[in-house]
Amino acid sequence: MNARAVIGSDGERAAAEFLEARGYRILDRNYRTKLGELDLVADERGTLVFVEVKVRRNDRFGGPAAAITLAKQARIARMAQQYLVSRRLSGRPCRFDVVLIRGDDPRTRQIELVPGAFDAPAIRATA
Repeated sequence: MNARAVIGSDGERAAAEFLEARGYRILDRNYRTKLGELDLVADERGTLVFVEVKVRRNDRFGGPAAAITLAKQARIARMAQQYLVSRRLSGRPCRFDVVLIRGDDPRTRQIELVPGAFDAPAIRATA
């Protein structure tokens, strides 16, 4: 595993712990589809939450939020659609959250949750 992958994996682990401490129940980690990977899938009070985790050591390139482009949002929405179909969860309320992590030192990093960070029309499965 390269250094970037280690930082990403550590960030996803930290994000999962952060979410669990706030009442989320993690259902899946690193769910792979043909389009890519959903970082975390969680349940929060009956709502299925697709969580994108972004880790940046610093804000030199715009910080972690800058990496959540419209194209990235559309890809996450398509992967979520595949997840809903494959798990037979049509009709379940869903939303997209983002966890932004600044810094790679567990003692000093900052973690921010952005619930409902973006919308995706027609996210419910039709199958």
